[in-house]
Amino acid sequence: MERINIWYSNHILGKKKIVSVLLLAFVLLLPQKPATAQGINKPFYDYSRRIHFGFTIGSSFSRIKYDFSPKWYTQDTFAYVNSLGYPGITLGAVANLHIGSTRSYLREHFDIRLIPSLVLAERRIRYTYYDTFAEEKKVESALVEAPLLMKFKSERFRNLRFYVIGGAKYSFDLSSDYKAAPNPSDPKLILKPHNFSYEYGTGLDIYFPFFKFSPEVRVSKGLNNILKTDGTDYSTIFSRFRSNFVYFSLYFEG
Repeated sequence: MERINIWYSNHILGKKKIVSVLLLAFVLLLPQKPATAQGINKPFYDYSRRIHFGFTIGSSFSRIKYDFSPKWYTQDTFAYVNSLGYPGITLGAVANLHIGSTRSYLREHFDIRLIPSLVLAERRIRYTYYDTFAEEKKVESALVEAPLLMKFKSERFRNLRFYVIGGAKYSFDLSSDYKAAPNPSDPKLILKPHNFSYEYGTGLDIYFPFFKFSPEVRVSKGLNNILKTDGTDYSTIFSRFRSNFVYFSLYFEG
């Protein structure tokens, strides 16, 4: 567990730099389109193979959505609380299955995608006391995620195709201290390791001569309660925590 936290800390410092690199890569790739606009790149991409593979790199923005427990309305410690979101890093692989028979409507417009990923995320809850003093509790996570998504694609316009996507996701938090005994002298927010979410988003497929590039925005909303209460006011004022993520991803598929 200590090794994961050290590894996370070393990478979290480079978040802004990685986001800048992703934006630069997007800008550099887009100008290539006019040079190939006279022809259609990969015209049989959806029919040449049943399965395509690739990889993804991107950033995420995560925060905790919370509900108050009855104790919130009777306690006299905190004036209010805020859920704070922070950027994170996402790395993953892509397996894209083209469904339906060749040249069918299903084959042309529908795909099933599995995107196993590693996500480094940070979330915080800020507690403001009645004397205006504020304190933050930080939760760092190293998540192994497995989204299974259905992709619906529009008609292709030369080397561009718009799409929408949606489905379900399972996540496991490698950094979770769920089994650790509570420490009253140093209370922490502890999240359960297992999480189930539904997702939806949109993106654009851009066909180049040797690969397909796809920028995508996707929203993920947790379904189950991931809060473990430790008996202190920091956790017992809440009845549940649910995860919320927004992903900004770049896909490269052969």
